Amino acid sequence: MNKILLIITGSIAASKCKEIITILNNKEVKISCILTREAKKYAKISDIKKLLKNKIFHDEDEKNNNMLHINLSRDNDIIVVCPATANSIAKFANGYGDNLASNTLLASNKKIVFVPAMNSFMWYNKVNQKNVRLLKDRGHEFIGPKVGNLKCGEFGLGRIENSKNIANKILSRFEKINLLKNKKCLVTAGPTIEMIDPVRFISNQSSGKQGYEIASQLVLYGAKVILISGPTNLDPPPGLKFIQIKSANEMYQKIRKISKIDLGIFTAAISDFKNKKINKSKIKKNKKLNISLCKNIDILEKIGKSKTQRPNFLVGFAAETGGINNAQKKLVDKKCDMIVYNKIDSKNKVFGSDYNRISIITKNQIKKFKKMTKVNCAKQIIKQIYDTI
Repeated sequence: MNKILLIITGSIAASKCKEIITILNNKEVKISCILTREAKKYAKISDIKKLLKNKIFHDEDEKNNNMLHINLSRDNDIIVVCPATANSIAKFANGYGDNLASNTLLASNKKIVFVPAMNSFMWYNKVNQKNVRLLKDRGHEFIGPKVGNLKCGEFGLGRIENSKNIANKILSRFEKINLLKNKKCLVTAGPTIEMIDPVRFISNQSSGKQGYEIASQLVLYGAKVILISGPTNLDPPPGLKFIQIKSANEMYQKIRKISKIDLGIFTAAISDFKNKKINKSKIKKNKKLNISLCKNIDILEKIGKSKTQRPNFLVGFAAETGGINNAQKKLVDKKCDMIVYNKIDSKNKVFGSDYNRISIITKNQIKKFKKMTKVNCAKQIIKQIYDTI
């Protein structure tokens, strides 16, 4: 059974939660609830208790269970902040944890959805808009608000979304979660380095950010994730198995040891060439440097054509300075189910950036996206995988 943690904050729209809970109960969704101190002013607690069979938590409950904010996140599949006030949005956007609700959000390892409700001037306030953009850029989702008559007597954008629409959109999130929950997913990321001598090496500018964000999103969907990464300046995301490598051959040998992969997303920028012979000692700068290069192992091609190692669904990446044709060719030649194409130019400086502009190529279509954060690129890639499988 799908499980939701509903966080009700101090908005007059809290009264709508009874309708939303009733709809979700009819869909056999198990719901737990955090009711903030301010929410108690607007929500009829007795009604919610009847609907949720007393699975309601307050700030005071942490006195008897210091790990409650951790357990509530781990025990549920998705967290929905409904209604979400400007205050609750601001707290999470800026890392504040001063009650059970905000601490649970900060400690969450699950998808978080906000359902905002507030006065239209509050919604359009530049500080609030900045916080909303910040959360959206980090990959968090919003349902609403919509235009309508507000409880304060004014008219504008800020009214909570229709209860049925909220419930349906929450339920649609479960489809993706259920598709990937407990699936064995392998992500490769970062550059590889190929040594010339004990000091120098051949590599590329890959930061690993896109691969790490994909791995993070897969964890949020409940997948069992293995991340194999070349050298980066990034901390490994929590909730996954992390394997550090240096060379392409090291990466390939680690991949070969992993069996029965459901989903493989190979974002790593494998160095195309390596030195034929690695010098055992450092080459002195007063000597002439002669490097004899040879082609490196093509991991994507080897895995794509393997009868035993190929994941059930294989995604490759193509960073090209040329047109999309090379990426389309890669889809066929490397036996991939999907290719994520980056055109590297002055308008899309991918390396080291938090932003990317991608196109997703499958056998049946090419889907182009506008420039967005790599977090949201990761979400789009996973969505397209979901739509393709």
